[in-house]
Amino acid sequence: ISETIDVLISLQKGLPALRGQDDDLEKQLDIDLLQANINGFLIEFMQNRSWQYNPILYLKIAFIGLDHALHKPSASLEETIERTISRLSEIPRILRQAADNIGTVPAAYYQASLYMIDDCRQYLEDIFNPLSNNQSQATTAELSKMINAAVSGLDSFQRFLNDLMPASDQLFGAETLERTVNEHFLCVRSLDQIFQIAAESWKENLSRLEELRSQIDPAKSWHQIYHEYDPPEISETDTMALYAQEIENLRSFFKQQGFDEETLNSAVEVSETPVYLRSVRGAASFAAAYTSNPGEKSYFYITTRLAHQPDDRVQRSLKKRFHREYRLLTAHEAIPGHHYLDSIRRRLKNPIRRQIESPLFYEGWASYAESLLVEYGYIKSPLELLIDLKRNLWRSARCQIDVGLASGRISTADALELLRVCSFSPGEARRQIDRFRLNPGYQVCYSLGNYEFTQLKSAYAARLGNKRFHEHVLEGGELPFHLIDQRLACICHT
Repeated sequence: ISETIDVLISLQKGLPALRGQDDDLEKQLDIDLLQANINGFLIEFMQNRSWQYNPILYLKIAFIGLDHALHKPSASLEETIERTISRLSEIPRILRQAADNIGTVPAAYYQASLYMIDDCRQYLEDIFNPLSNNQSQATTAELSKMINAAVSGLDSFQRFLNDLMPASDQLFGAETLERTVNEHFLCVRSLDQIFQIAAESWKENLSRLEELRSQIDPAKSWHQIYHEYDPPEISETDTMALYAQEIENLRSFFKQQGFDEETLNSAVEVSETPVYLRSVRGAASFAAAYTSNPGEKSYFYITTRLAHQPDDRVQRSLKKRFHREYRLLTAHEAIPGHHYLDSIRRRLKNPIRRQIESPLFYEGWASYAESLLVEYGYIKSPLELLIDLKRNLWRSARCQIDVGLASGRISTADALELLRVCSFSPGEARRQIDRFRLNPGYQVCYSLGNYEFTQLKSAYAARLGNKRFHEHVLEGGELPFHLIDQRLACICHT
């Protein structure tokens, strides 16, 4: 980590000299994007220093790497096995390093880490038989040896964590929100402005929710209407099949709206969340292919049954949510959200922009993608519009909490109240707030990013048309929004 920090600081010092060598706008944007990306790394590793207290970080590195070795394209099964054995051999070492680096663990990460260790053991058991099938005795023995060593590494890491006492989450989470927003996201808005944007969105969504409530059923609250809604035409449909079909529906719809057909047709597989991630990933999430190899898959992960949760009522509630929000979730995670965006990024010719993701752009685009379902008339029934507004309300609450708690604009009690209005129990609201504090800046990305896209659209879509507006925004890579503004202004004047 220290060596990498030194290399990046050295690179950073050389960027101003590069800036003065060329007045080409696109090259200047590349330099700004490199600067922002370096800043994000330095903030995380020098100031937040989550590598000193987050066990999940190490488990993810080890097992996402192992999963990639198993599933990325290869010339033969032998090649897959060889690289899988190589990754397996490193797991005990990285877990020993984790134990050396970690001094204490915040409560928000502690139990999740122990759950993830159990899930990683299960994952190792699950991969052995398919890999060893029809292999030589020597290969099978080597696989067994490496898997047993990885399990022993997990056992040792668990014993290390069991000997620690989880600490209060409030002892962690460095005060890096303003630096993250200004230096990593290169956002030109002040924290006051960002908070006001979220607060105005909150008021607007609450007002519109009340209007819809009166239209749908004046005798019920919008919370009741939301939780009781279970689309009868799909209530018994298999969840995976429902989402796979919705991807096809959205592909067809957005072709008609002028979105790029080749990108829309890029492969994405709807899949159960891998066992090793089910305790730490959201119930719906996206995992982009790592390379531009067309044979490498991207995944839309869905957790149809929560791990370590025996209560069937919780499981039924999760299924109802998946069936209630399936259109918006598919738009966010797949088309035209994360999957569409990543499919374009991975094909960019510019090597800098092909590699770099910006959280503000990334989550902002996915939230904006949901809004297109309403704007283009894909969803229009009052019940579906209510679901959209409820999701927007939650995003604006998270932005207010992220900015408000870090800057003293709101209290913890205020934050809990915001989440209570969004229908979360006191316990879940508290857990969310604790998690937000440990990753300052990320909850800003959804609501603020969506706002920035709508502002750019207001400024340029009339001149460019929606089709060209989206093309120009996405072909530029995940740039900070004021730089996208400069780029679009230049395009409009040529």
